[in-house]
Amino acid sequence: MKKLIALLFAFNALAAFAGSETNYYYQLAQSGNQAYEQGEYDSAITLYSKVVNANFASPNLFYNLGNSYFKTNNLAPSIYYLEKAHKLAPFDKDIEFNLNMARSQITDRINSVPQPIVVKVWSYVRNLMSIDSWAILCVVAFMIFVVLIGFYLLSASVALKKLAFFTSFGFLLTALLSITSGLSAYNYVKSENQAVVFAGSLSVKAEPKSSSADLFIVHEGTTVNVLEEVNKWVRVSLPDGNEGWAPLEDVKRF
Repeated sequence: MKKLIALLFAFNALAAFAGSETNYYYQLAQSGNQAYEQGEYDSAITLYSKVVNANFASPNLFYNLGNSYFKTNNLAPSIYYLEKAHKLAPFDKDIEFNLNMARSQITDRINSVPQPIVVKVWSYVRNLMSIDSWAILCVVAFMIFVVLIGFYLLSASVALKKLAFFTSFGFLLTALLSITSGLSAYNYVKSENQAVVFAGSLSVKAEPKSSSADLFIVHEGTTVNVLEEVNKWVRVSLPDGNEGWAPLEDVKRF
């Protein structure tokens, strides 16, 4: 974890704040970078956390905060923020490497049930670009579609009309795929259907109540899927397919 990515805020997040307020949090983040580089990881955590609590979000911000927690041997919050960074930037090699390093410290070793090929392919396509990039591609493809339809309607050449007509459908399909992928990526990022276990040892129950029978135990830092939430309990599933109920206070959703 020697490499520290320079913290750059997402422009759309910055635009939502007044200039002076943005400057303040930017300076906090820069101070966090300096504290990290000087080995003052607790100070870095404090500074980065203030920025996160002000509703700024970016892969690099979460990455830096996750690394700071890892340096102070706080496994659960380290994995939590690295998971959030990975969710926003699934193809970032630095984030993936550091997340896997943090995961290697987890007590639990859980084998995953293979996903259907269709789900894997769609997840790969959805994560190819950011939400903003999908939106830009959709707008550009649709504008080209409109221009080509104009050529089709106004051109006197039969050959050009055919070319414009068939090419326009390609750009229309691109626009539709882009908006579908962008909406899917947006829903994926905004959904809090995963969680990290923060309790040192968590007994997962058969029912959403403390007196229920224990099904299995998971430990700090384990990532689970959240299926539903009922009365401050969440039904969780593991990658191997095991399911049960856990107190909401013992996990942190992302």
